[in-house]
Amino acid sequence: MHASAFDALAADYDAAFTETALGSTLRRLVWDRIDVWFDGAVRVLDLGCGTGEDALRLAAAGHEVVALDASEGMVRKAQEKARARGLADRVAFHCAPMEALGSVSGPERFDAALSNFGALNCVEDLPGLVATLAARLKPGARLLWVPMGRYVPWEWAWYLLRGQPGRARRRLARDRLPWRGLTLAYPTPRELTATLAPSFKIERVRPLGVALPPTFAADWLGRSPRTLALLTRLERAAQHWAALAACSDHYIVEATRRKT
Repeated sequence: MHASAFDALAADYDAAFTETALGSTLRRLVWDRIDVWFDGAVRVLDLGCGTGEDALRLAAAGHEVVALDASEGMVRKAQEKARARGLADRVAFHCAPMEALGSVSGPERFDAALSNFGALNCVEDLPGLVATLAARLKPGARLLWVPMGRYVPWEWAWYLLRGQPGRARRRLARDRLPWRGLTLAYPTPRELTATLAPSFKIERVRPLGVALPPTFAADWLGRSPRTLALLTRLERAAQHWAALAACSDHYIVEATRRKT
């Protein structure tokens, strides 16, 4: 993974996403699931941690967290936040791609693993990552992954209405999509769960961003709190319909490490 792609984004990432009304709403929907799914977990992995918002929330809730990101800029921001919030002793940030998981932490295995908001889409060898991760998790450990999906009607409509058909269909490309020196893939829920299946039992799949738009609409929604509130209610209702995960901007996969 080319870390420089995200180094260039690190300084403004929180302002552009984390601190926006849309970004905070989407993250809260994920945290609602994390709070339930990771209940009782002691040691948690955060793969592709970005500026550390998820890792720090987990640490504040009492979990011991090991967090990885390939971007030095993102990790630096995360460490600054950890010190500012008094959590530096509860979360260990490593500047390393998630594929290098096996080389950055000790022999003790983990109770849960998280990867949020599309970090997985950058991984070129997803089956290899699944195998590496499975070896680091205890039997019965919980996994919660949030990749970006392939079929996104919101994105099609947004860009087609702006006369940008190439951007509207970018996720539909057969090959990996070049972006800032790396390549992205957009696995469907069916494809991702099939990749996980040898080592993980799939418990549930939920949409994220089927009523709410992708993050390029953050400014628009920030100016329309009533629209945001309405779409958020619809989004929460959609969480009960697994089939909608196939046509959402992201989707949430919850799985359990198989015992054999």
